Amino acid sequence: APHFSFYVKDLLIKQFGESMVESGGLQVTTTLDYKLEEKAETIVKEEVDNAKGLKVGNGASIVLDPRNGEILAMVGSKDFFATDSSGKTTGFEGQFNVITQGKRQPGSSIKPVAYATALAKGYTAATLLMDTKTLFPGQGGKDYIPVNYDGKYHGPVQVRFALGNSLNIPAVKMLALIGVRNMLQTAYDMGISGFAPTQENTSRFGLSLTLGGGEVIPLEFATSYSVFANGGYKVEPVSILKVTDKKGNILYEHKDSSSKKQVLKPEITFIISHMLLDNNARLLTFGSYSLLNIGSRQVAVKTGTTDDKRDNWAIGWTPNILVAAWVGNNDNSPMGSIASGITGASPIWRRIVLEVIKDRPNQDFQKPNDVIATTVDSLTGGLPVDGKSTRSEYFVKGTEPQSMSPVYINWDNKYFIQFKEKDPVSVDGQNRWQQGIDDWVNQNYKDDPLYHPPEDALKPKQNSDLGSNSTPILTPTFGSATPTLAETPTPTPTPTESP
Repeated sequence: APHFSFYVKDLLIKQFGESMVESGGLQVTTTLDYKLEEKAETIVKEEVDNAKGLKVGNGASIVLDPRNGEILAMVGSKDFFATDSSGKTTGFEGQFNVITQGKRQPGSSIKPVAYATALAKGYTAATLLMDTKTLFPGQGGKDYIPVNYDGKYHGPVQVRFALGNSLNIPAVKMLALIGVRNMLQTAYDMGISGFAPTQENTSRFGLSLTLGGGEVIPLEFATSYSVFANGGYKVEPVSILKVTDKKGNILYEHKDSSSKKQVLKPEITFIISHMLLDNNARLLTFGSYSLLNIGSRQVAVKTGTTDDKRDNWAIGWTPNILVAAWVGNNDNSPMGSIASGITGASPIWRRIVLEVIKDRPNQDFQKPNDVIATTVDSLTGGLPVDGKSTRSEYFVKGTEPQSMSPVYINWDNKYFIQFKEKDPVSVDGQNRWQQGIDDWVNQNYKDDPLYHPPEDALKPKQNSDLGSNSTPILTPTFGSATPTLAETPTPTPTPTESP
């Protein structure tokens, strides 16, 4: 475990001084699970070698216990002892510890932070975000038009499926609604030091932040995501449990409770975790039997790939384990065009997760008392409507829908559908969000009277705009029957290209 050993040595030098560490006869007890470490090192090397055709030069992984921050395995590169002199071209330097020293862009794997911020502001797993082509005016005339990984627009989609399928346009819209500074604050509170909510960072990142526009140190990133696994508590990473001198005197002993701080409510972390363990919520992008599906185990997971293919992640957790995997090149050169969250980091992540859970008890996410399951209309997410299909969704108590969604317009004993959004970004009076919605409806439902209510039906009495506190609209195409997941055994997965 060379990367871990040098990481621990650096910590000891900071605490006790170099001479004491080099010649003081210290006995150090660490958190490392050596058997797991050996397997993780092998897995990273094998999978990076398998991905050579994708121009993937390096990989790294870290395994944490999110309950106490203990580092169980740390693989800082595919091979610490490699003497390959072509590091500049392969994007690989063996002794460089990507986990502790690298500054890498998280891509879509940062999205859970945006959605956690949204849940804290009263949005829900069922809030509508219209996935339609949308122009966001930028500073200096640089307009921003985000696109999805598949290049398609999926229309009305609720947060559960926007996050599960890693759709970009809904994520940017949600960031516009909650504010860049608020997302930065959440990320910083969770432990990502480079995301301090300063004016400089707010201006520098802009709306692309939610698609992975910033840089993270992988150890910080993994530690911050343990907040989702640990009921909202941030725990600092721990590698040293005990230090004694050559006479057996205890010089240092770690105390479990010394670094625990609640930064998110447990209701929020439960719903984020549940959205990301729901295999039904990611079917559109990943299919039924992707590498992310760990069968009967409840494992939440998020992948991420930067637009320029320079960084590729998979990070996932249960209440008692967290595994993060990264692939890329140390010289920051791009990987091949088909490198994705499934073909790059996910095989590493999956194999390590399967190793970890072999020897650990199954632990499901426990629903807090203030999270309730409510039956909602499948299309709109409002209260059920006679004759329409329904589904179940989890809500923080008090945020569940209280009325029929205004998306439904009841006129002359017929229901019509009208999607409305306000544009919180444009300052010139234009509603660019609605323009995108109208274009999408005309392209897909131009001749369908269901989507074109009579003018009389649109008078103010019947019509109400969906603003920032919009009634959620759910799309039945992606709907799960219930938030209680079916346990589907996973056959040999077929990797599919995905974010």
